Amino acid sequence: MNKQLAFDDRTVKIIGIPALGVLIPNLSGLITNRLYRLTELIGSYLYFITLFFLIWEGNVRLLNFIRKKYPWNRKSYPRIIIALFFANIIYSSLLSFLWLKAWKTWSLEPDDDRGQMANCILLIIIAACFIINIYEILFLNREKEQHESRVEQLNIAKAQAELEALKNQIDPHFIFNSLNTLSYLITRDPLSARRYNDTLARVYRYILGNRERDLVLLREEIEFLSNYFYLLKIRFADAISMVIEITDLSAENFLIPPISLQALVENAIKHNEFNEKTPLIISVDISSDHVIVSNAINRQGNPHPGSKIGLSNLDNRYKLLTKRCIIIENNFESFIVKLPIIRF
Repeated sequence: MNKQLAFDDRTVKIIGIPALGVLIPNLSGLITNRLYRLTELIGSYLYFITLFFLIWEGNVRLLNFIRKKYPWNRKSYPRIIIALFFANIIYSSLLSFLWLKAWKTWSLEPDDDRGQMANCILLIIIAACFIINIYEILFLNREKEQHESRVEQLNIAKAQAELEALKNQIDPHFIFNSLNTLSYLITRDPLSARRYNDTLARVYRYILGNRERDLVLLREEIEFLSNYFYLLKIRFADAISMVIEITDLSAENFLIPPISLQALVENAIKHNEFNEKTPLIISVDISSDHVIVSNAINRQGNPHPGSKIGLSNLDNRYKLLTKRCIIIENNFESFIVKLPIIRF
């Protein structure tokens, strides 16, 4: 059984299967208790109980197989339910007929009781449909609980991402450095100052505009990353560089969590030492399954203690959105992060 939807039904089976094995033969009039000795009567009921075990277990396994084999959605749900009930009816009726026919060969019942046998098979089919209906209700309730839990986790991860974005917005170091750079450019190069101011506005507009979104176009994220890196480039000059090997065409049909690439670039700058002689080179590339951000490692002499919230939060968001994890590779020479591509 699917582990995600598994639940403990042993108690129900222990009570339900013997109860059906005793009740249905009597309700249908299939068995006449007074015709049998005690040992024969016990043997007959054990035979019926075994039949109902196979009916119960077989129908549940059939339900689980169909649920696992075929995708369930609102459009296909009625069609699959109809097919499932037909499969259960065919399985239950055929198995019941064969087992009851075999029982008749050694039972003490009269030969002209075909009506009782038909009644018994009909009651078995009704019981099987009832069992499947109960299990389907349990499955749907469990799926609903898991969906609600998944939404709640996604909301938590989204809230954490918004906090990270908000922290970037009001980061005093980033604002202070940006304003200092802008002030310097205003006096030395007014044209560059205007461009710097416009780019800074686009960066913050993107952050504010995408706080509520789970995913953005990769093309939009690349554009935002280019603007963000331009601000860094003005500050660090030739000490940093970035190579983006992703074309607009290759980024057109892909989605990515907003501000994810910026978080990786910020992480590289925060944890590496660089200057114009040994510049930090950040590469952004795309493969068939991932967006790849990599840089050579040149650890700082007194590295800042990192909370690792950024990478951890990004990984959690990917798990919730795509059920895939980001891939982090650190061979002490280069640091590589691979973000799974989300296609639409």
